[in-house]
Amino acid sequence: MSRSVFLATLVAATVVHADAPKLPSTEDAQAAHLADAKWAAPKAPEIPPGALVSPVAVEPGSGASVGYAKFPPGYQFPAHWHSHGEYTVLVSGKAVFTIAGKEHQLLPGSYVVIPAKETHQVRCESGAECVLLTRRAGPTDYHWVK
Repeated sequence: MSRSVFLATLVAATVVHADAPKLPSTEDAQAAHLADAKWAAPKAPEIPPGALVSPVAVEPGSGASVGYAKFPPGYQFPAHWHSHGEYTVLVSGKAVFTIAGKEHQLLPGSYVVIPAKETHQVRCESGAECVLLTRRAGPTDYHWVK
């Protein structure tokens, strides 16, 4: 990449980031309401179309975050792992989380902990969309399992 292309990309990324609304810290007092969620497609291109996300908060120093995810009925989120632990509550729908090869049936209110570097995937069962609330212990990264 030429220096001018790099600089143009850097400036564009800074402008986009500067225009994005600042999320509260995960340590700030707050109340998040699902009805107020601002849904958008995830930025990772490997995530199959249909998933939507809505960030809630981020910790500036560590990159830890909290956010909602929404999947249509029958949606399959591919196998992957993260560098940091993940803590998820199923808010609505029925989902199957497969963690380290073991399936876990989740109903609304169910809580699942996914340790760092543990391979996992999720399938939203038919009948209703699935909404998840997830906290990550560090920056969100995806390592896809083929």
